[in-house]
Amino acid sequence: MRADPGTDGKPEAPPARTVLLLGDSLIVTSFGEYLEKSLNEHPGTRAMRRAKSSTGLARPDFFDWMKVGREEVERHQPDVVVVIMGGNDGQGLTDEKGKAKMQWGAAGWADAYRQRVADFLGVLQAPGRKILWVELPYTGLPNFERKLGVIRRVLREAVSAHEASKYLETKPFFTDAKGAILREAQVEGFRKPMRLKMEDGVHFTLAGGRYFATKVYPAVIGLLGPGGAEPRPDNPKPVPVAAAPAAPEAPPAAAPVKTEVRNREPAICREFDAVSEAPMTSMPMALCYP
Repeated sequence: MRADPGTDGKPEAPPARTVLLLGDSLIVTSFGEYLEKSLNEHPGTRAMRRAKSSTGLARPDFFDWMKVGREEVERHQPDVVVVIMGGNDGQGLTDEKGKAKMQWGAAGWADAYRQRVADFLGVLQAPGRKILWVELPYTGLPNFERKLGVIRRVLREAVSAHEASKYLETKPFFTDAKGAILREAQVEGFRKPMRLKMEDGVHFTLAGGRYFATKVYPAVIGLLGPGGAEPRPDNPKPVPVAAAPAAPEAPPAAAPVKTEVRNREPAICREFDAVSEAPMTSMPMALCYP
């Protein structure tokens, strides 16, 4: 590549490829944080997040992802958009003013929700841009899984029908060879297998969020195209520690990571069995998704 006149003679670096992470509290917390950090550490890649807890596509009167998604892609012009949401959408659908449009469980709910997903993908798309929709992680909670099963199916169908989008199935990440829910796993940065979920079976531990991020990371890098597919080591070498003198020197602080998370309030959580049939209220029914 020809050097830019007036520089020190080094070839001009190509523009950074950009990844935008969008979603609910899964993007707010350790999964989103570690995925963003890992992508920013990849040469020639810049990542940012926009996330809000307790949100999805069901309640635009509470948080309008159509509007926010359009604003974010126009602002950042990403090469790849990573989306994970839907865990809070097992409820009635409203319009932007809060008017009920379709009750959960009604015959037309799946079709109406599928159209919302398709519309959202249309908002995010642009020539040359790729969209990765990450499947909602499996929880092992029977009542909750019945609801999530409906949502996953609709999401898979809508994303698969969109030419520029890819649906990343996550069941293999959280089930063992016999199909049982994986409770512990070896996680990058930890010496022994670590528990992936909190006691409630839904929220990720810090290690669990990191584990999930390391599974999604290769799919994101692969979508970036040539120059973006170098594998990231599963077990990076630990940082060497010099022999301690009388007054050991503190390790350098980690470089700050730019984030686009606009809120960090905790999700509005209720008991799972209570939320499954609860009537729609003035606030969205958060399903205690992490």
